[in-house]
Amino acid sequence: MSATQKFDLHVHSIYSKDSATPVERLADKFASAKFAGFALTDHGTMDGVKRAAAYIRSRRLPLEFISGCEFHPHEGEIIGLFIDEMIHAPDAGELVDQIHSQGGLAILPHPFDSIRKSACPPSNLPKDVLRRLDGIEAFNARCGTKGPNEKALAFAKSNHFAQTGGSDSHFLFEAGAGYTVAPKRTPIKKALLNKSTSAAGSLSPIFVHGPTTLVKYAKKWGLIKRPF
Repeated sequence: MSATQKFDLHVHSIYSKDSATPVERLADKFASAKFAGFALTDHGTMDGVKRAAAYIRSRRLPLEFISGCEFHPHEGEIIGLFIDEMIHAPDAGELVDQIHSQGGLAILPHPFDSIRKSACPPSNLPKDVLRRLDGIEAFNARCGTKGPNEKALAFAKSNHFAQTGGSDSHFLFEAGAGYTVAPKRTPIKKALLNKSTSAAGSLSPIFVHGPTTLVKYAKKWGLIKRPF
């Protein structure tokens, strides 16, 4: 069996509206767990990217940090990876174009999780936009059952999309529960582009969604404040 490396490509921090996890704690956990890297994909913001990158550099952590964001155009959520600037696009087609203009990759997260109103099933997207996606999240640890991930994996395989995996973590203990597997000596972006990745992990407990909602309201009421 050839050597591989692991990346969590769907992670939320205190900069998301419904997470209280400091970016520093996330970086420390992924380093201690021997991950090759992770992507910060906060909801509708990239405010935590510079702080996370600076911390990883200052501590000389052996991690590849991937800047990203989980966007919410009207069709449903789409993740942008390897982007440097925030994007404001109302529809998926424009969003994907702007992700690509920055040299980034557009990933469709948890596309068959019907419990989440924010999910974007492939049927929501025009065919030309669907073709321009770079990958499908074939494993999301926050899906309540195996079914949505099995459907996502089958869709990725049958339509020849790169496969990604992510924890979708909002709490520190979830980080790394889902991940992307790539060949050891291949940069993760290259591995995604040549479709040599796979997705793996274990489902997080179903109860995580309740506390996530509580965190969202605690931030709304000012009980939890995010860093500047």
